[in-house]
Amino acid sequence: MKKSLKTEALVLKKKYLLGKNLLLTLFTQNYGKITVLAYGIKNIKSRRLSHIETSNLIIALIEKKAGRYYLKETQLISAFSLIKKEALKLKFLYFFLFILDRILPENQKEEKAYLITKKFLIDLSCDDNFNSNKFFKYQNKILMILGYLQKKLKEKNLSLFIEELIDEKIPPFLKV
Repeated sequence: MKKSLKTEALVLKKKYLLGKNLLLTLFTQNYGKITVLAYGIKNIKSRRLSHIETSNLIIALIEKKAGRYYLKETQLISAFSLIKKEALKLKFLYFFLFILDRILPENQKEEKAYLITKKFLIDLSCDDNFNSNKFFKYQNKILMILGYLQKKLKEKNLSLFIEELIDEKIPPFLKV
C-alpha cells in the first residue's frame, strides 16, 4: 500500500548508489530521521538534484511503499549558502550534522531536536560572530534534548563524551 508524506526536512547525508540513484538520510520535522531512496535523481533532467545537497532545508514529497521511503519531489527552502562561504562555519556545520546522523534514532519523531537544529542553522548562517562557544552550546542543547546528557559539559569533555557515545573517533578534519 502506497502512502504519500509531505514534510520539511534537512539533508543530513547522501550516498551514491549504482546507476542514477542516491540514498539520502533526512532529518524530517514530522517523522524524525529517515532513509530515502532518490530513484533516478542523477538524471540530467532531474530538478531535484540541486535541492538535495548536504545541509539543505527542503520540503520533500515522499512515498512510503513496502516499508521503504522513495523521494518523489522536492522544493528548496534554504541552501544556507552564507555558511558554505566560510571555512570555520562549514566545519561547525559538518561536525553538527555528523553528530546528528550518529545519534538520532531512525523513524522516531524528534520535533524539539529538529527545531533546535533549524535554529542552529539559521544562527550559523546569519550571525557573523558565531564562534566555538555558541557551537558547543548547541551541541550540549541537542544532546540534552535527546536525553544523552543531564547537564552541560565543557568543550574537552563534550568531545570525549560524543566519541564514547557514537563509539568512534571524530574525524580530525571535523574537530573544532
